Amino acid sequence: MDPVGLARVATVFALVGATFAPEPSRAADAGPVHITAWADRDDDDADGRPDGEEVLVTPPMRVDVVALDRRLTGASLKVVSGGEHARLVGPTGPLPWTRAAPDPAWVQGISPGHVELVAASARGSSVRVAIDVLGIDMRDGQGRPVDMARSHASLERAAPARIEGPPDAPYDDVDALRVVLVAPDEGAAADSAGDSTIAVESVTALGVPIDALPKLALAPSPCVRSYGAVHCWASPPLRLVTDDVDRDHPLVVGRSIKAEIGGGIVFRSNGRKAQMIRVLGPRGSPVGPIGRLRATLRPFVVRVAPKGAPAVGGTDAGAVAAVRTELAAAAAIWGQCGLTFGDPRTLDVKVVDPPPAHLVSVGDDLGLPASGGEIHLRADGKVIAVLTRLRETPDQVAEDIARLAERLGLSAAVSPNARIAPGLGPSVDVSLRRRDGTLLAVDAGGSKLSTDPTLSVRVGSVDLADGLQHFTDMDAVAGTLEERTLLKAIDDGDPATVEVVVVPLFAGGGRIGESFIGSDLSSVRNVVMLDRAGIRATKSSLTLAHELGHVLMDLPGHPDDYGIDTPTLLMDSDAADASPFGPRRIAIEECARVVRQAGPTARVPLLVDWPIGPIPYEVKR
Repeated sequence: MDPVGLARVATVFALVGATFAPEPSRAADAGPVHITAWADRDDDDADGRPDGEEVLVTPPMRVDVVALDRRLTGASLKVVSGGEHARLVGPTGPLPWTRAAPDPAWVQGISPGHVELVAASARGSSVRVAIDVLGIDMRDGQGRPVDMARSHASLERAAPARIEGPPDAPYDDVDALRVVLVAPDEGAAADSAGDSTIAVESVTALGVPIDALPKLALAPSPCVRSYGAVHCWASPPLRLVTDDVDRDHPLVVGRSIKAEIGGGIVFRSNGRKAQMIRVLGPRGSPVGPIGRLRATLRPFVVRVAPKGAPAVGGTDAGAVAAVRTELAAAAAIWGQCGLTFGDPRTLDVKVVDPPPAHLVSVGDDLGLPASGGEIHLRADGKVIAVLTRLRETPDQVAEDIARLAERLGLSAAVSPNARIAPGLGPSVDVSLRRRDGTLLAVDAGGSKLSTDPTLSVRVGSVDLADGLQHFTDMDAVAGTLEERTLLKAIDDGDPATVEVVVVPLFAGGGRIGESFIGSDLSSVRNVVMLDRAGIRATKSSLTLAHELGHVLMDLPGHPDDYGIDTPTLLMDSDAADASPFGPRRIAIEECARVVRQAGPTARVPLLVDWPIGPIPYEVKR
């Protein structure tokens, strides 16, 4: 910083601190009154308009206004110069400067600059009032202003990289933003403009602190926006990241801060809030700006055996805590696209037993038609005997089984599966339950399950002692019978929810997670499964976030299966790296695909818009 700048930086924040002391400005009768305010261009009431343009100053907005000295109450305020940089605000809204100051009254900054007023009392005495309005601007990598009310900040989607050059040099990181301090060239701020650091704090949507940078370096910089007689200082590009791994990398340490979707980045001076910008999805994408979207997840942890230990965590409480931690990590990653799952601490994680053998699969696996025979089942002591006829299809036989079960006082849910690669047609499952919805165990009742030579009939069971039998490339669209027996026991029938199921392990080893997507057109869709190894691989592979990507993008494969291998991308098929250069980044095209395939206007909307509200952060005077 130049010597003049060093001379100037010594007092501005001390001046701000004095102005924002618990008592209002001290003396109208002891000399000129000095007020320092910040240009109020953020959006504390979350209505999409800058607070300085509102016609009514609501309680959330009052954090950024400065109380007028009560000894000026009743005085007539006359503008000498710069009246456009601030306004007088009373309980009913903005007031003209010529109006006698009411009690209470506030000064609200509008734009950086210096304001000179003369306050004349009813007794004929007068006092000079000087208002210095400072401002905070945000600039993107091309030097373009980012409106703190009509736009927003976004989470980092690029790996750490060194950025060199002067404070106004362009850079390629589309998510990082420069912080620019703007101060007037005249008035009390003329000799003090802008400390070499300002404080940055990130908070949640509920105002809970997440992270802080107590000293964000600033250096003299050209002013991009035209305010008149002002000068500017700019920071290095500020990165909003999701974890300490990304925050503390040597290439970006000191200019990275943890943040989350829906929260805010608050700029402070001497503990006092100056301005704030909200954190949402990407500011630009092939589908336009992305705000905040919410997915509804239904997480389950399956026990190894009925009444046994859960798949992870050792105890039910430990399992719930482990899955909530995993969901929080996945939500942080998907925050790059503006996605959230709500507060992971409040998600209802259910610990469940493996289901009984409730599922009858007709035509499993090849979906061949019947040749003629008899199917013999027993459920809840009731015998279900169905005759099959030549060329009868699996769906017709399944309907016969369901109708007979209903006549016997049971409940039957019929669900077709997608045709697997070697199959002639799809198989169809029948889940048998009592009228109250509880699952039933089904068997052959001592007889042969089916005498039909071509129509296969199998009863599914779940035995996790040797691992869950997982699908292969041949039957991935339908899943294995064991998988369907497990998943159809917990399905809520709502295609707009995503089930997340944690099992002890997958059979055979080598697999730690898998997903069922909507475009496969099977009865099992929008489901993610992972085992305890997938939980342990969170830092290196982000298994849950990766598998959710398949569901949210409706993506059956991986980008590197048919394109360039990019190990830093979340959806890379084989990358494993716990560093900031591991598989944790989401390309902007992938964010756009999520919105198209799962957003509010999709055929099956897995995501809904989740508007933001005011942040109830503490007002620090």
